[in-house]
Amino acid sequence: MSDPCKEWVVGGSGLAHSGLHNPVGSGLYTAADLDGPYRKLGHSQLTPFSVLRQPKRLAIAANHGLWEWRRDLARYRQLHDETLTEVLGLAAIAGDPGLVVACPYGIATAVRDELGAARWTFHSDSPVPDERFANALLIDPARPDQWLVGTEAGVMVYAAEDDQWHRSDLMGTPVRALMAARDRLWAGTDDRGIFTSEDGLQWQANGSAAGAVYALHDAGSTLLAATQFGVLTGDGEWKPSGPHLPVTCIAARDDTTWAAGASPGGLWHTRNAGASWQQTGHFKHVRAVLAPEE
Repeated sequence: MSDPCKEWVVGGSGLAHSGLHNPVGSGLYTAADLDGPYRKLGHSQLTPFSVLRQPKRLAIAANHGLWEWRRDLARYRQLHDETLTEVLGLAAIAGDPGLVVACPYGIATAVRDELGAARWTFHSDSPVPDERFANALLIDPARPDQWLVGTEAGVMVYAAEDDQWHRSDLMGTPVRALMAARDRLWAGTDDRGIFTSEDGLQWQANGSAAGAVYALHDAGSTLLAATQFGVLTGDGEWKPSGPHLPVTCIAARDDTTWAAGASPGGLWHTRNAGASWQQTGHFKHVRAVLAPEE
């Protein structure tokens, strides 16, 4: 049986192949090595947008709601209810089910009802529609009660303790990527490049990055950005790397071994810090990728 904690996890959609044969549908795939073979994880036609690895499960934000995959169950389990139909991003918080989600209707948290089902409550009544449309989430490591939300209008900050929303000064552009790294907060925008902040409210441009930024990742020796035109590496001075494709997600196992997913374009990887890249698997679309845990 696959162990998603010890393997690469890839979220694909459309038709793909697991290993060298057996056509399969969309969903999650795992491989011990980037060269494959890739095995389908469970049986599902969901399209993952974001995957969060936790000690006993994978939490999956998808086009058909919110799901979890547990090794002890060896199957997907529904975490959404009738109000939560599409999930674009998620983050871990205390409690059960222990998640906050981002979706086109805002952000939401859940509690279990008497039957054990997750019942979701939205916290986005006050923002206007573009501020409510949430693409990405980040719990501020320095302030756990402060949640950064990348929206169609920019970066909004939700104060969980007092249920209040605050606008940052990074507004007027969609934000699809958020990250905490190097004692700073990071945001990737659709048309203004990459920004950094110390408090989540005041932001400064960090070099220039052409095209939309879909994901950000800390590879240790460098930072990685998944963009409309490929992979960028750096911090301030961003340099192109990888395939010239719309790269939607990126992950790093260490300083030199990285994987990038394109949609369309499939899965690519490098073992020499971006000096050369190779395509792997038979994926057409990849929207989520996780590196193995050491």
